[in-house]
Amino acid sequence: MILDMPELDLPFAPRYSFQAYHLTEILKLKEIDRLFSQTVITRTSTKLVYQEGESGYFFIYRFGSVVFFNIEPSRQTAIVEKIRTIIGVKEALVTSEELFIDVQKDGKNEVLFERVILDKLSFERVDVLALVLAQSTALEYFELTVDELLKKSGKITSDLRDKGRMRMSEKQINKFIGTCMLAKQDMVSSMYLLDTPDEAWNNEVLDALYRDASDMFELKERYKTMDHKLRVMQDNLEIIADLVQNRRATLLELTIILLILVEVVLFVYELWR
Repeated sequence: MILDMPELDLPFAPRYSFQAYHLTEILKLKEIDRLFSQTVITRTSTKLVYQEGESGYFFIYRFGSVVFFNIEPSRQTAIVEKIRTIIGVKEALVTSEELFIDVQKDGKNEVLFERVILDKLSFERVDVLALVLAQSTALEYFELTVDELLKKSGKITSDLRDKGRMRMSEKQINKFIGTCMLAKQDMVSSMYLLDTPDEAWNNEVLDALYRDASDMFELKERYKTMDHKLRVMQDNLEIIADLVQNRRATLLELTIILLILVEVVLFVYELWR
């Protein structure tokens, strides 16, 4: 459900602010929707949008990000804590972004570093900018995850280079491979992160605003870099998996040889008796 929203009738201020946070890999929107009594402005399969007071809004996205517009920090904390009752105990907020909107009625729409200049403020424009912030915080979360996995993968390859063997047990290696596979699966399932919002397809102003904001946050470049890192990690995983299989085969061969030796010893012992 998406309501048609006109230009925002807010008390004029030279600057408004966004704050965005990424809370978890995925949010169950149906469960979260039951938590809030505010009127739902937008309800789709991928996001919820609520109005807070007369001039504030907050956006909740299925891929785990929450974005606040014109809402006091204390109220933001309360909303985040309420959402956390659904997702369970989590660590501190992993990633966050901040963006400011400067309204200049005679100005030109322009996206600058950490701020956007608009000639007027409408819900559709706020909605588009909120999506870009949500996408950026989600990408940063995946970037941190992939970098951590690459660091662990690097330790394994360093052991192979320096000692010619892996210090991790087979169980630890299998768990690491499973973690990497899950991270890649989460990335693939979240490819819609970079989709252009439907509202921008038939609106040149919104389309330009989304593209400029996406470029400012370097969404596509960051996604390509992360995809490259995942490919490198996949190559490393294939090598690690082969080494694990070879080590298992070697252990099996040694076990068979040992059993044969035991049988020979027993046979000789029986002959000697």
